[in-house]
Amino acid sequence: MVMRNRRAVLAAVSTATIGLAGGCAGIRGGDSGSHPVSEPVTEWPSFRGDRYNTGFARGVSPTGADPSIEWTHDADGPFWGSPVVADDAVFVGSTDGTLYALDAATGAELWTFATDHRIEGSPAYADGTVYVGSYDTRVYAVDAASGEESWHRDLGGLIRGSPTLAGGTVYIGAGCHNLACAAFAAESDAPNATEAGWVYALDAVTGETEWRYAVGDEVVSTPAVGDETAYVGASDDTFYALDAGSGEEVWTYDVGDMVWSSPALAFETVYFGDWNGIVHAVDAATGEAEWTADPFARYISGSVAVDDSGVYVGDTPYNTLDDPSTHYGEMFKLDRRSGEELWSFETDALEVGSSPVVTDDRLYFGTHGQTERGGLGVHGLTTDGDEAWFIEIGGRGVGSSPALVDGTLYVSGTDGRMYAIR
Repeated sequence: MVMRNRRAVLAAVSTATIGLAGGCAGIRGGDSGSHPVSEPVTEWPSFRGDRYNTGFARGVSPTGADPSIEWTHDADGPFWGSPVVADDAVFVGSTDGTLYALDAATGAELWTFATDHRIEGSPAYADGTVYVGSYDTRVYAVDAASGEESWHRDLGGLIRGSPTLAGGTVYIGAGCHNLACAAFAAESDAPNATEAGWVYALDAVTGETEWRYAVGDEVVSTPAVGDETAYVGASDDTFYALDAGSGEEVWTYDVGDMVWSSPALAFETVYFGDWNGIVHAVDAATGEAEWTADPFARYISGSVAVDDSGVYVGDTPYNTLDDPSTHYGEMFKLDRRSGEELWSFETDALEVGSSPVVTDDRLYFGTHGQTERGGLGVHGLTTDGDEAWFIEIGGRGVGSSPALVDGTLYVSGTDGRMYAIR
């Protein structure tokens, strides 16, 4: 595997060379299997749309060519978590510790539910219940109609990722103690909050533990769940395939760096990015690498989107004091069979941590930065990489993933405002 010290070499590579080098180190590629999203999407009930995490809104009408903001709703803190849409409602968590339920058509507040700390992951909806994790180390099940708590479980570590629902089970990672979480983990009363991480499977009705799998570090990645296997990355430089029913290890894949990216499962392949800036395509059954692609990023913290032809991913570029040039975050489309770079789109932001959403002919994602500045917001591109529109968002921009339902794009901003764009 390519190791971190290669970044010192990449910093000296010219922009022209980088543009030519977005190829792949392919072991094998293929066209087996099918895309799990085979019918038009009518709701967006989880972080990446469904339990496969593909971010593909097949058959959904795009926004207008010159979209406008239909409504906004203000919270008491920045949004880093992504919205989900189900039962004509938008559910989204805020760093103010509140889970909001909003009318999808008007933005009117339906109810709020308070946790004891910030929410940075996305909720998930299933069968009239909303599930969400918090930095207070708990995962909550909340009635979607009333906002009343059904149950909660303390998982012993800060929860930064999002739950995945499959077959009556909630799959979720626990444990966060990276730079984003360190101060909160240090002040937490939870045992081992600053040193451990787990993958949990909980009964969706009762919250009881079905199984728990310990990893060597934190888990901020959101699991993708197939018919028999749950897939998730961890900060111990390892990607895991676990038996969905028992939690037993099926296989592991040595990544070589942290995995915050949530995997996408399609075509019998698992796709994800890592903290070394590499995109991986791994055989879902065997754990063998199919290809790796290197866009010469400093790191990839967001997740990929996968449609019938491509893998879409944003990056944070490598900038150093030794290099007078400023490199801006890009969105890439890679061939899903080979990892070959098909196009790249450069933004005005230093980070593209937002996980993209792709429909039949449009791609949507946010841009953000470490400080408040202009030129940050949400982009609409064609799937050929041409910009269709851009809407600027205040604060530090958009680090969350949009949700697209019936021609409306729902976007949460670090300015503490929820947007509906149509």
